[in-house]
Amino acid sequence: MARSWEWSKRKASKAIVEERDVGYLDPGIAGVLERLNSLPGLATTSSCIGRVSLVEGRVHWGRDEDSRILYKTHGEVTVEEIVRVLSRGTPDVWLKATGPIMHVRARSLDCALHLLSLARESGFKHSGIIAHSSEGGSVVELLSAAQMAVPLVVGGSPIFSSARQLALLAERANMTVREGRARLARLVDQIAGSPGSCG
Repeated sequence: MARSWEWSKRKASKAIVEERDVGYLDPGIAGVLERLNSLPGLATTSSCIGRVSLVEGRVHWGRDEDSRILYKTHGEVTVEEIVRVLSRGTPDVWLKATGPIMHVRARSLDCALHLLSLARESGFKHSGIIAHSSEGGSVVELLSAAQMAVPLVVGGSPIFSSARQLALLAERANMTVREGRARLARLVDQIAGSPGSCG
């Protein structure tokens, strides 16, 4: 298990550098990943810092033929960007904002449970252990409760169309992403300050 764990740690650190170099790393996530990976018992495997997207489809959670992303940003969405996408005349459009989602490998079950406890205290209430093996430890999915999804157009009919309505929705979406990032910062501070069996 020691060799397998060391491999996981090296892979996590290497991935941060590689993804940053090619532009795949979400803006603002590098410091979070580095702090988590600095703990001996943790190794990150995937991450998203949160985003705002405009999604085409009858449902916003579908894949492939059910829905597709028309626009996304890890920053803040503007009313102008929403209007630009809506001007395409797409029959079904959702405004969606999601907080962070991360997958973190924990060296031991005790470490995973400790991380999970701190995650729930920090507002990652939908988190859980999604895999475990004696060789690779436990994989914890950290999923922020900060989320929103609002239909903007349904069956070709605009639900929200005035500039004022869209501005209010854009601000709520941006607030959702900011709240998710604040929760992630709290979690990282908590695990760094109280690493328990992850230290």
